[in-house]
Amino acid sequence: MTQAVPRPYTGRVSRRGLHQEVVHALGLSIVRGEHQPGETLARADDMALDIGVSRTVIREAMKVLAEKGLVESRPRSGTRVRRRSEWNLVDPDVIAWRREAGPDLPFLRDLTEVRLIVETDAARLAAERATLEDQEQIATHLATMEDRLGDIDAYAAADLELHAAILRATHNPLLAQLADTLSEGLRASRDVTRHRPGGPAYSLPLHGLLVERIVAHDAAGAEAAMRTLVSRSQEDIELVLGIADGVVPTR
Repeated sequence: MTQAVPRPYTGRVSRRGLHQEVVHALGLSIVRGEHQPGETLARADDMALDIGVSRTVIREAMKVLAEKGLVESRPRSGTRVRRRSEWNLVDPDVIAWRREAGPDLPFLRDLTEVRLIVETDAARLAAERATLEDQEQIATHLATMEDRLGDIDAYAAADLELHAAILRATHNPLLAQLADTLSEGLRASRDVTRHRPGGPAYSLPLHGLLVERIVAHDAAGAEAAMRTLVSRSQEDIELVLGIADGVVPTR
């Protein structure tokens, strides 16, 4: 049965960034589970009328969502929602929508596993390959974190920049291009860990040790420091969500 667009996204949208807004609204509704796998979405004409945009905008938005693996279109059967396992889960937009949909502990655990695989080796490579300019950039981001310790948003922004700079310091272009993907994942983690009592003050020394090891070209030390930092982040996630759920988290 053909379904209408979810209520939160009915009505006209702003003309600014129209295409992006429609992609965002539809993508987020799917990620939130407002449409179940296998469900047929409304026809482009009906959806365009409901949202208040042209049919062309809807069709272009569906093409973007199809590229991200969220939907598939079949002749005479319409556009269907795909299973989560078929989504492009490392797409920055998909990660951002999952983040916006709210804390998802299994997703955050999966993210931590990926970070442990990617970022620990990246820290080791950065320690081996970082140029003086790389080291200065990394140290600058750490200094910003120290200066903005009382401003959670500014601290988090500098934190993201530091992690991206470490990926770039590997001088591996493939790792460097993972910065956007990991940054969205890190934002999802930060949304939770920022609620840990004393959060920034607690994590700053760990970042300081990481930067110290990279600047000293201590590959093993940098790898170990990053492993500790990522593992502690997951412990904080479990702690915060455990408290939120009224459950004592398993350490």
